[in-house]
Amino acid sequence: MLNGLTRVSTSSELESILDIVQSSGEIAVVFTSPSIGDLETITSETQRRQLRIAGIPRGGYTILPAIPLYDDELLQMCERYTSANEYEKAEMRNSLYMREYPLFTYSIRHQRALFHPADYVSRILQFCSYYVQAPDADVLPLQDKSPFLHISPIKEICKHLRLIARGTPVAPDDSESPVPEQLRLHAESDAEKLAAERATAMSIATSSGGASETEQPSLFSGVAPSALFQKGAVEEVDKDAEDTMEDLTGEETVDAVHSFQAEYLTLDGFELVTKASIYYDREGEGQRIVAVYIPGGVPEDTCRAAAAVLEPAATKKNLRAPTNGGLPPDTGIVGYYDYLTNPTQHKCRETEYSRRNWGLLAQSEPLLKHLDKLYSQLAPMHHHLQRVAIPSQYQLCGTVFSTITVNRNFRTAVHTDKGDFRSGLGVLSVINGEFEGCHLAIKRLKKAFQLKVGDVLLFDTSLEHGNTEVVNPEIHWQRTSVVCYLRTGLMSSVCEMERRKHLNRLILLQLLNTEVRNTTVNINGADSSLPPLFVPTRLASHLAPVQLAALGFIVERTEKQSGCVVAMTMGLGKTLVALTLCFSQLHLAPQADILILTPKPIISHWVDEKNKWGMHGLHFPHFVASDGLNSLEFEQQLLEYERQRNNEKPKLGHIFVINGEYLAGFLRRFKRFTPLLMIVDEGHRVAAKGNKLTESLDRLRCNLRIVLSGTPLQNDASELYRLVGWVNKGVSRVLPPKRFQELANDINQFVEGDDGAFYNAVMAQEYIQDWMRGFVFREMENDLPPLHDYLLICGSSDVQREYEEKLGLTETAMTALKATEHRPHHLSTHPACYLAFISDSYQSMVSGWTVRAQSNTSRPRVSQLEEIDTMRLEQYVQLVENEQLDAFIDLSGKMRVLVDIVLRVQARKEKLIIFSLYVGSQDLIHRTLTALRVCTFTVRGRDSQDRRRRAMQEFSENKDLIVLVLSTKIAAYGLDFTAANHVVLFDSWWNPQVDAQAIARAYRRNQRKPVTVYRLISATENKFVLRSQTRKIALFKCILHERTSRQALPDELEDCAANEKDEERRIFWAKLKTTSLAGDSRALLNVYRYQESVRESE
Repeated sequence: MLNGLTRVSTSSELESILDIVQSSGEIAVVFTSPSIGDLETITSETQRRQLRIAGIPRGGYTILPAIPLYDDELLQMCERYTSANEYEKAEMRNSLYMREYPLFTYSIRHQRALFHPADYVSRILQFCSYYVQAPDADVLPLQDKSPFLHISPIKEICKHLRLIARGTPVAPDDSESPVPEQLRLHAESDAEKLAAERATAMSIATSSGGASETEQPSLFSGVAPSALFQKGAVEEVDKDAEDTMEDLTGEETVDAVHSFQAEYLTLDGFELVTKASIYYDREGEGQRIVAVYIPGGVPEDTCRAAAAVLEPAATKKNLRAPTNGGLPPDTGIVGYYDYLTNPTQHKCRETEYSRRNWGLLAQSEPLLKHLDKLYSQLAPMHHHLQRVAIPSQYQLCGTVFSTITVNRNFRTAVHTDKGDFRSGLGVLSVINGEFEGCHLAIKRLKKAFQLKVGDVLLFDTSLEHGNTEVVNPEIHWQRTSVVCYLRTGLMSSVCEMERRKHLNRLILLQLLNTEVRNTTVNINGADSSLPPLFVPTRLASHLAPVQLAALGFIVERTEKQSGCVVAMTMGLGKTLVALTLCFSQLHLAPQADILILTPKPIISHWVDEKNKWGMHGLHFPHFVASDGLNSLEFEQQLLEYERQRNNEKPKLGHIFVINGEYLAGFLRRFKRFTPLLMIVDEGHRVAAKGNKLTESLDRLRCNLRIVLSGTPLQNDASELYRLVGWVNKGVSRVLPPKRFQELANDINQFVEGDDGAFYNAVMAQEYIQDWMRGFVFREMENDLPPLHDYLLICGSSDVQREYEEKLGLTETAMTALKATEHRPHHLSTHPACYLAFISDSYQSMVSGWTVRAQSNTSRPRVSQLEEIDTMRLEQYVQLVENEQLDAFIDLSGKMRVLVDIVLRVQARKEKLIIFSLYVGSQDLIHRTLTALRVCTFTVRGRDSQDRRRRAMQEFSENKDLIVLVLSTKIAAYGLDFTAANHVVLFDSWWNPQVDAQAIARAYRRNQRKPVTVYRLISATENKFVLRSQTRKIALFKCILHERTSRQALPDELEDCAANEKDEERRIFWAKLKTTSLAGDSRALLNVYRYQESVRESE
């Protein structure tokens, strides 16, 4: 039953040959035979060892060593070498022996190297130089003589540099020796498996026979297939629903006309282009390719063969609205499409035409291969990024295209194409017809490209474009064109989860009527085109669908030597995702090292998660964490690693979990440290400009960079750009920073209230979303219980109002205050807190020692209080000592509201977390609640990790402990307080993501109750902080939630106290609104739903 999923056995003769190639650097030619093995055996073992295979000579296969350089390095070297003189070339060859080759060290594994990698690189450079300068007559025979022209990326680099050197495209030839499809796909696909040992398709992996160090003996006794995955993680097939819904061919709008009257172009004002050419969007720095024109790029017979099967897809049943009152055009979609808004069972799937005609569509493969090859030659970086981004199961014929739009006799109006991959290009070709005119014009370039049968245009489909007039339209004309592209919706989290559930169902079908008795399962084993993803069998059922989808997204990128950003909302289990990824990588490469960078307060959380999931098979024998709890053990682990690096002991894979501050010292100690995988938790930190952490990380030679963040966008869109650019350096080459900033400015203009910028903001938003989809896994939604988030505007007592007037705390004055000016916040807490603060003699009410609260901040202070202030402070202290607590509490609107919330929670026998930014506020809250006999515990930023750990355990286990008071900016990270289902933000920070992190301590995975959030805002703080927050939230929604949003205007906010649906809360709001403070003002002025502070536009 499992024969098709197990690794093919390898002959000793083949192993000997491959050992020689791996250790000597010499190439070997092999032929299938009983002693060597069949083609599947050869390709499988070659691929596992990271070696390269070429389909020459005829009937045989050439095995080559692994390329010891990253693709971008090799491209840069070849560029320099081919343009250098002989003296410079000699200098370059000599310098090759002076550098390091971490990929080489990894690729030879345990083999002893008998050659220097510089020798191999020198051969590649020399060949590339010859190919670039060779006469045309000598180029064609090279295809049958040189294996370099059959392996990526050498073949693409050589042809690309030849094109640049000659100034004309290199037409693809059809004279390549025919090779079996299996090998051809291996040779032509992105098979640069440089960093992880690619296991063959294998559903079940046993722990015997060289098991990796990631596994430990267990008492595991077997799992029934039905219990392998949790409920909701397996595809449910409803055949009736499938039959009903599949006939919906899609409500796609490929050509979106944004004005009521469509704009049609004529040739007037456009230069007609008829010769091969490349166009950029601007001159000089920051330019990017926007169009490449190749007349005669595809042979006419190839075009017409494809037209025979593609033309029937173009019909009027496409749901595209007619323009200007005309008839619907003949157009259709072939391949795969994302029907995210359709009521179909499967959102991401083949179109109806494709499903019914897959057999016939094979006739279009030569066309697609031809277009794909042109694309790789003429825009190699765009092609590479698209190859990285496209999910393997959506590749048409192994190309970088997922979808084809077919237009027949269709003169398109001016439009932009939505949903195309923005780090790539659309590939347009006319494949049949008799016509004149109907050129493709791009408004920004002021160029019109003549497109006859066989002509090809690669272009940025986000630019406004359309067809010019047809010459002599009264004469019967025919024209069929295709646009090939990658649909970004196919990379959405919806599609990822849908695919994951489908794969899980296939795994279960394969294991039907058996019992999974192995410790590890390859959950990608049902699809041999996917990279392996090994998880402990007992852990699989604990992984939520979103976590499985995230893992699938990550391993597809790492397999293609790219990093990615995992942007999952807080509490969805990013740490477990990362640990499972580490397990899979170490299962495949047991000697590799993994580096995890995380803020110091979170290190203990990683250790706890590792220990927690170890009970489910997630074992890491060499997990080295600098959590500060056991520095001796940490040092011993480092010494053990040092011995292994010095070959004193066998090398085993390690996971290092360290903080950024220790990284520089770690790298000084372990020079030439080369991790297989690098994970950065709370990774938005690497997006900051001039970040020293980023500089240190960039010194590591590691392409597999994974950023984990629930808040990848903190303040502005450029942060996301820097994040994506950090995980994949090629991105900035197709979307320069200047262009991205222009798009971000369009969004910011609308977010900040300019409704006239709406159209530009929508266009920019769509562009950025399509651009980042290939590298950012986004899941901002969750299946947690409801979240009720309220903004409570609190009143001020007469004493607070008096001091507000003294301080001049008008709205204008508030906007002029520095972020380090804390007096208004202390005054909003309580007059006693304010008076103690400005006297510089604040007495901690919790710990009993005197501190100079926030004394490192720059602000005016008063050395002595005025006499009346001194009297007041003494009076306030006496109120507490005499237990006149109501009188003390009524001096502050926020304190009154807070106390009433706490008492309500206590009466409901539930739990509450209170977050505050300021030590003075934290202590006053603690003292007040303790005086009210509410059991309260406080954790502050300076507290040790051990104290935090104990607080978390006590809060979870002690039913009498009702309230935790936490520091917002420090204690909010890395803690799990799901025992609480009420959260109070006593004060808010300018960055809303800080508050979001705090809320996520309670509103996260494992939370079983609805969570209520109370954000307290006072008159002294006014709405300035709120406005800063809402602007950033609107930006966050625009970019990550795909919702065009802006700040709500003041008159758009509606008090929800009276129309609150929950009766108990409605009564509670009414009570607070009638509660009086000292001076007879109301404790609660308004109640707003926080989500309504940001408005979404249709």
